[in-house]
Amino acid sequence: MRKKVTPKDLRVAEYYDLLEFLSRRHLPVVCSRAEDIHRILALRSASLLEALTEPPELLRTGERRIARAIVTAITSEGRTALARNTRALPASHRA
Repeated sequence: MRKKVTPKDLRVAEYYDLLEFLSRRHLPVVCSRAEDIHRILALRSASLLEALTEPPELLRTGERRIARAIVTAITSEGRTALARNTRALPASHRA
């Protein structure tokens, strides 16, 4: 019986996808997409990567926006999480 995939599962998968993408790149990597920056901040908060961010800009709408994040390293915790996640995937989902 297959486990039902929830929206939370899909969000977590997006974070791991970004972490895996970054782990395959020559660092540092500069990101400017708002969605990627949000994920980078969460991954940094979880100690899975190291990143520098520009100071937040205050927009006219009152929202704050970070224009750029620079990923400088994948931590050992991040590499362990990637290895665990790869082993948990069925072979048909691995690249």
